[in-house]
Order: sequence, then structure tokens, then C-alpha cells
Amino acid sequence: MDQKTLETSIRSERKSSNARRLRKAGKIPGIIYGHHEPVAITIDAVEFGRKFKHISESTIITLNTGEQSYDVLIKDYQEDILTGKMLHIDFYEIELGKSVRTHIPVHVTGSAKGTREGGILEHPLYEVEIECLPKDLVEAISVDVSGLAIGDSIHISDITPPEGITILNSGDQIVAVCTVPAAEVTEDEDSDEEVDAEVPSAHGSNKEDDEE
Repeated sequence: MDQKTLETSIRSERKSSNARRLRKAGKIPGIIYGHHEPVAITIDAVEFGRKFKHISESTIITLNTGEQSYDVLIKDYQEDILTGKMLHIDFYEIELGKSVRTHIPVHVTGSAKGTREGGILEHPLYEVEIECLPKDLVEAISVDVSGLAIGDSIHISDITPPEGITILNSGDQIVAVCTVPAAEVTEDEDSDEEVDAEVPSAHGSNKEDDEE
């Protein structure tokens, strides 16, 4: 896996007012958690945006502070939903010889054969929690859905993860499923109701006989 590097600066002031000033100056406040006291840092927003088009919990990042470097994963972040600007980032320091838990995306590949029969492919699970050594981290897990017919599904238990990776999600969670279009289901139900309406019940027949 590719490893990226960011140049950072240590910050001693952790008040909200200071964080606002940093953002106005084009910096992103951050903090490193791990095997020591938390370390407060700042990151250049332009550099971060250039190197990280998408936020991923599976990318190992080396943070250089000038005096020390930290190998970390992004564990959490705050983003302005209106502007897309990064407001704050939490990093977690890793040890290269010790297992880590993190989340990675699940990508579906192929074209489900059920979609050629009128079915709809649904992909309800977009990421999984995994455990592995940092050296075994991957950007994503790919799942081939080519064999899915209408009514078929792929569960966590059906996935063979890359070597060295353990998926921690429940095995019965659905990753992908090929379903019948809702409109077809509704039409079938309406047809059944019409048939029922045309056939008088036995109770109704007896009532008419009694009235005669």
C-alpha cells in the first residue's frame, strides 16, 4: 500500500478561538492519539487537499512535525457540509508490528446477470471493519457480483478477504443483493386483489340464498 507524508507543526494552544484563527490562515487543526499523550498539530489545508482527494481510514500517513514523525491512520474528522472544508482531523498512531482495527470500502465489480432479467442490484454495505497488521492494509475489498440472479445475495460470510485481513462484521450482513423491481411486486399484489374481488366468498353466497 502507498504511504503518504504530511508536514505538520506542533501547536500548544487548543482553544476554539485559536482553531478558528488557524482555519482562517489556511490551516487544519488536528490531534494525534496513540501510545503517548495527545499531540496537537496543524496541517496546511492546500497540501492536505492536494494529497487526499478522498478521506480514507485505510491509508497510512506519516506526519512529520520537524522533531518527530508519526505513522497514523485517520480515525475521525469534521467537515463543513456547505463548503467542504476540513475543520478538524483526529489521527491514531499505529505500530507497524501490531494489529490495527479500521474501516475500508467495499467495491462491487461486474454486472449482475439478474439485472439483465429486469432485476435491480442493491449494495447496502459500503464499508467493513477489519483487523490486520499495517503492512497488510488495502485500499478496498472488491466483490464480484456477476453471478447474482434475481433473489440472490452476497453476505459477509461469502467474502474471502485478502491474506492477513480479518473482517469483523457479522457474517449474515448483506453486501449486495439482486431484487425484483418494486413496481412489478406492486402489480402482482394488485392482480391478486382483483381476483379476490371477482370471486364471491362462500359466506356471501349463503347470505344471498337466505335472503331469497
